[in-house]
Order: sequence, then C-alpha cells, then structure tokens
Amino acid sequence: VRALREIATELGKKDWNYNENPCNNKSSWFTPPPPPNVPEAINNSTVTCNCSFPNGECHIDGMLTRTLTKWVYCSFTRH
Repeated sequence: VRALREIATELGKKDWNYNENPCNNKSSWFTPPPPPNVPEAINNSTVTCNCSFPNGECHIDGMLTRTLTKWVYCSFTRH
C-alpha cells in the first residue's frame, strides 16, 4: 500500500480508495473507457492484476497510466 501511495502521489491520483480491492475493475483503481466520441481522461490509470494464484488470490502486477503525452505501462512482476 505504501508503494501505491507513492505512485499515486507521483501521478497526482487522489481518488484511489485503499480500502477497496484494486483487482475488482469496478473501483477507484479502474478507469473505464469513455463512451464513443468522448475524449479519454488525461489522468487515466488502471491497476492490472493477476488472479491466477491458488484460492482465487490476486496480486497487482502492473498499471496502465496515461500522462499528458503518452500511455505508460508499469510492470511489477519479479523474475
């Protein structure tokens, strides 16, 4: 959670709810695509998860974020 708070500070994200499950794609951790003919939000970011672990356990494995000029994908997986 501490690392996610630091990332949020760098991105200017203030709407992440750290009490929600970031892997449910229905929370403040997910930015849904806009309707047709509506521009995407400039401060767009979505946490991605890997839920293939035993017992349905999920781990955050990356984040897709849009800055003013480009999309960036940050991967958190270890090798």
